Amino acid sequence: MIIFGINLRTLNWGFILYTVVGMIGVVYGTKTVYEINQTRGVVFGICAVFVVVYYGIRWFGTSKLNNPKNWPPVINMCPDYLTYVERISGCVDMSGITNKSAGLIKTLPSELGSLSRTNTQKVFEFTSQDVRDAKNVDTLTEICNRCQTAGVTWEGIWDGDVCVGISKHETDSARKEQCLVSL
Repeated sequence: MIIFGINLRTLNWGFILYTVVGMIGVVYGTKTVYEINQTRGVVFGICAVFVVVYYGIRWFGTSKLNNPKNWPPVINMCPDYLTYVERISGCVDMSGITNKSAGLIKTLPSELGSLSRTNTQKVFEFTSQDVRDAKNVDTLTEICNRCQTAGVTWEGIWDGDVCVGISKHETDSARKEQCLVSL
């Protein structure tokens, strides 16, 4: 329903109720205290307005309205505990944290100079840029499969069991299809 150009469905009714109740509380409370002592009534009114505004911003502020579109909002440059090497545009395991039987081989600092991106036993070739550039499920599947074979986890991409990036991409695709169908 639209009244005076305002779509009543899109209004934040909780905020409207909070504002009305807050105004009534401030006016009634200030009037009551003002009748007892004028100075205290003025101080109460000012403090009550600050409290109502503070909690209004805290509960209904813009940060609540502008939730990040993707989660996590930032993807790390490399999978968890790997180190990005700019020279080869890839990630290496400098701490020896990956699964030794199936994962990447630990890279020593002295080996960084002779390392190449094509060495898949020591270099994880995908970075967050590859994830951002992924336009379809197949590309994300390739990244998740590489995480699995390298024995690493990657927050927001591969949790060790499920390819989180793919499920998010499929959800976004389903929403887009629903929007196209409903038009």
